[in-house]
Amino acid sequence: MNYITQHLPSRTLTTNNQEYLWFSGTSYLGMPHHQGFRENFIKAFAQYGTSWGSSRNNTIRLEIYEKAEIELAKFAEMPAALTVSSGMLAGQLVCSFLQKPDTQFFYAPKTHPALWNEANLKLEDWEKGLTYADWSVQIAKKVKEAKAQNIVICTDAVGSPYVEYFDFQWIKDLPKEKDITIVIDASHSFGVNHSIIQSSNCRTVNHSIIITSSLNKAMGMTGGVIFSDSETMAEIRKSPMFSGASPMMPALLETFVNSIDYFREQQQKLMKNIAYFNSLLPNDTFLDSIENYPAYCTHQSGVHEFLKENGIMTACFPYPTANDLPVTRLVVSALHGRQDLEKVALLVPQASACK
Repeated sequence: MNYITQHLPSRTLTTNNQEYLWFSGTSYLGMPHHQGFRENFIKAFAQYGTSWGSSRNNTIRLEIYEKAEIELAKFAEMPAALTVSSGMLAGQLVCSFLQKPDTQFFYAPKTHPALWNEANLKLEDWEKGLTYADWSVQIAKKVKEAKAQNIVICTDAVGSPYVEYFDFQWIKDLPKEKDITIVIDASHSFGVNHSIIQSSNCRTVNHSIIITSSLNKAMGMTGGVIFSDSETMAEIRKSPMFSGASPMMPALLETFVNSIDYFREQQQKLMKNIAYFNSLLPNDTFLDSIENYPAYCTHQSGVHEFLKENGIMTACFPYPTANDLPVTRLVVSALHGRQDLEKVALLVPQASACK
């Protein structure tokens, strides 16, 4: 069932004249409701207006883009960054850039559609139906056996919408004699827990790493970003898809530059909320989760309805297709107070009895 609201949810949601505690969505840091962030946006909006109506490669360049990209790279602890209008464009731009002769693409299970390239999204028989753990055991051998010299491996940083930890140790086992690029969609981890990104061994000297991400989740900004080394960023910038695309809103990038301390404060609040919520949950909880991550998931039926009846709104939808089991997804944000977390935690043991 879908619900309509006229207001942006914060820690609460009002729909059908009923108020709920809001434990859903992907605004993990709660930036759209942060007072300092909003005030910085109003100032930036007064300076830049609604958009920059020009190509990023035009004769005149708006300084804030390069300035913000330097700060985004520092924030992510990556060498360089390039912003675009959405996370979807970030992924499609990278995959289009990497689509060259004598190149074979491999896709990990649950890879986000942002990295799907219709010309290359042809799963091999060995890839079909595998779990991420089983795939990671086989990928190095399959890459070595591939006839193509250029290899692109696409994966997410963390499983979503059903949360799942992805171990990137398989990168170390990849053959060194091939030209390999690993593309990681970090949309659900960027801004939340950068150790998930760094665990992918981004500093490897043997292979190229490109990370793409939406900025419209934890970061609270409409846009996307690409991270890699400076040389790769310079080449992607030359591509027709980047040159021809409208850039993201400059006022948002100015807001980010002036709000970095707020982002770090919200990260700390989120980590404290996750730790506190975990301390309240029973050890044998039916909710699946991973360390230092705000999403909790289950396929168990009736949980979403039980929580809704008790004033808690979560997400519940079938995934990845309409014929799959519905996923109930409960999300802790930096906006939640201790009483909010305590109320949900008290209901979890009762929800476990739902059928």
